[in-house]
Amino acid sequence: MTLVFDPFTPLFPRLDGTAAFTAPADVTVGEHDLMLTIDLPGLTAEDLEIELLDGYLSVRGERRRPDVGEGKSFVHAERPFGRFERRIKLPDGVDAESIMARMDNGVLSLIVPKPERLKPRSIAIGTGSEERELETATA
Repeated sequence: MTLVFDPFTPLFPRLDGTAAFTAPADVTVGEHDLMLTIDLPGLTAEDLEIELLDGYLSVRGERRRPDVGEGKSFVHAERPFGRFERRIKLPDGVDAESIMARMDNGVLSLIVPKPERLKPRSIAIGTGSEERELETATA
């Protein structure tokens, strides 16, 4: 019987190589927009599809396992690969044309301006010298 020594066995649990790639994402909200940041190591802008459909912003792509070459095989593999999709529900009224996307060093950043109805507005407080009155419903 031949035993193969795996030097990583004591350090990591054994994986069967079928782990799916899930792109980790952060969403931050500011006064006028929200930003979606997704880690996509090894991918480029050409590897991705981004679309806004039915109020959901979808980012799709595939992280492919590299070819190790003829006569070689993986002895130990932990990095996940495969197709992925991240869907984020956006507020109603987002203008798809105003969404900006940027890919930098494997990090996708999407800036989504908030619709006007969600942006904060200051409301002035009137004084007693103003003649405008509140309308009330009469029963």
